[in-house]
Amino acid sequence: MSERREGTEASGGTGSPEKAPRRWLVLSAVSVGTFMATLNTSIVNVSLPTIGEEFGVGVSGVEWIVISYLLATGTLLLTFGRLGDVAGYRKTYVLGFALFTLAGTASGLAGGLVSLTALRVLQGIGAAAVQAVGPAIISSTFGAKERGKALGVNAISVSVGLALGPTLGGVIAEVASWRWIFFINLPIGLAGLLWVLRVLPNDARRSGQSFDPLGAVLAGAALFLFLFAVVEGARWGWSSPTILILFAASLVLGAVFVLVELRIAQPMFDLGLFRIRAFAAGNFSLLAAFVALLSATFLMPFFLQSAQGLSVLKAGLLITPLSLTALVVAPFSGALSDRIGTRALSTAGLGFIALGLFTLTGIDLDTSAPGVVWRLVIVGFGLGLFGSPNQSAILGSVPAPRLGTASGTIAQMRITGQVLGVAASGAILSATLPDYTRDLAARLPEAAARSEALVLSIQDALYFSAALALLGMLASLFRGRPAGKTDPSRQTEPAGQ
Repeated sequence: MSERREGTEASGGTGSPEKAPRRWLVLSAVSVGTFMATLNTSIVNVSLPTIGEEFGVGVSGVEWIVISYLLATGTLLLTFGRLGDVAGYRKTYVLGFALFTLAGTASGLAGGLVSLTALRVLQGIGAAAVQAVGPAIISSTFGAKERGKALGVNAISVSVGLALGPTLGGVIAEVASWRWIFFINLPIGLAGLLWVLRVLPNDARRSGQSFDPLGAVLAGAALFLFLFAVVEGARWGWSSPTILILFAASLVLGAVFVLVELRIAQPMFDLGLFRIRAFAAGNFSLLAAFVALLSATFLMPFFLQSAQGLSVLKAGLLITPLSLTALVVAPFSGALSDRIGTRALSTAGLGFIALGLFTLTGIDLDTSAPGVVWRLVIVGFGLGLFGSPNQSAILGSVPAPRLGTASGTIAQMRITGQVLGVAASGAILSATLPDYTRDLAARLPEAAARSEALVLSIQDALYFSAALALLGMLASLFRGRPAGKTDPSRQTEPAGQ
């Protein structure tokens, strides 16, 4: 028996565990969607200035091309995870993939900022469906002895999407037009959709599962208000009445959501899952890891371009080794977790993330390119070591009928961590940069004072990130009993039933 669900992986998924080599074909279909969703979060950013110039809008307007996609995805992940449990993972995934492809392609035809933003919302909805049930399909297809390996292989598509996006976007925008960044969704998406329809098995017949629309509305509204407040907090002011009202409304809706979910037989989100230590600790560790990681990856371009004066291309190349290292390590880490368990690898991965972030606090204006790269490689090694085992532990800890819920929660923690990481690092810079600049201006030329002040503020934010990664590591240590010592009686019923 392994991680609560050995032998029952498919009872809530796409069918019985598939035989080799078909299960690897299923994995390839999921990886296509994962790659496209990840690529579209990174490929657009590099063309934002060009899009803004064509539409005649500034940064505050053009940033909504990214924010709208982020909010749509982050608001609906939990909903689509549960919808997959009820309606079927294949159906949810296929419809999400189709919407993602069509909306992404149509974005290239947008005649203005409003239409482009609306299409990005639709694309984000499709991405939410794909990301919410993708891990559930993998976990329901592979047995516990191969789950970590499969999730590690799928992680390659994430790393490739993140690493390839900025470079590919820059090349396409320079050679053709920014519109082709969106048009590229059509050939890749159409081929991927046909492949998904061919290889994904039909959903198993479901009985006794129902969807909770009120819970979905409350959860979606609470998440939207929270994420919107976090995204706009730095610009509007964290203590502004609007931001405080948004946070308060999110808190009230969240409280109502909890009360509603505790009173119904088939809740949208089974809060009883958090009584499973592996689920609770794994998700907290995941949230902490992504807050810490995004703080670093958000800040490094400012250090390399604004402080050290490097070009956009060179800065991008120096940051890429983080994703490439994670790409190499993730499949090996996932496969190893199938043999020795998940806790040691997940905890060690967070330890390496914390170590890498701590070494980054030593960067300054004189740090060489190799000096930046080896520090980021440590962070990337930790990310690769942590991700697949932690994901496997979470998915392996829940009852089969709640596999989609667990999968959606993983995606939710990841995107919430990304938003919080950017907000936290931005808040630290806003709070410390003016003081450092004022102190240094008394003894340094203005330009040198600004650069030195920026480096000191970035170092403060990196200390925060390293401390948060250590907190996640401590949570990972207390994720519960290792595989093979769990109670099989909890394998088939939702935790809250």
